[in-house]
Amino acid sequence: MTRYRLDRAHLMVLAGACFIVAAISVVVAFLAAGGGTLSTGVVIVAAIVAVVALLVAAIANLRPPVVLTLDLAGYRARGRHGDGTWKQVESVEVDDGLLRFTDGAGAVTAFPLSLIDRTRRAELIREVYDRLNTANGYRRFDPTGGS
Repeated sequence: MTRYRLDRAHLMVLAGACFIVAAISVVVAFLAAGGGTLSTGVVIVAAIVAVVALLVAAIANLRPPVVLTLDLAGYRARGRHGDGTWKQVESVEVDDGLLRFTDGAGAVTAFPLSLIDRTRRAELIREVYDRLNTANGYRRFDPTGGS
């Protein structure tokens, strides 16, 4: 099983959004401080939101989420990009930054390559073709006749 993780560019956007949320939470806590019971509750909630936002940014950047998994049976993409088995796949194309899987019924599942770590995109494409060939019993041509 091979796991492909989210590209760092997307993680930086997530981290930026988390830092903005944390900063707004700190400002809200600062403005609400010094009041009565209600303001104490607001400060606590704002502090919790800030800490959670910073934790999400740190965890996502230390261990990026898996967005695509390939195994012997098929592929599973996170989110709305779908999944399928290698036996169902009729063809695979790379077009306009998308990895397109077409099944026997003509349905197309498109996966954006921009989600994959840019250093592993070529490896992903090569592995998809190799797994598809293995599932259909194809082997590379060897002119020497060896295996």
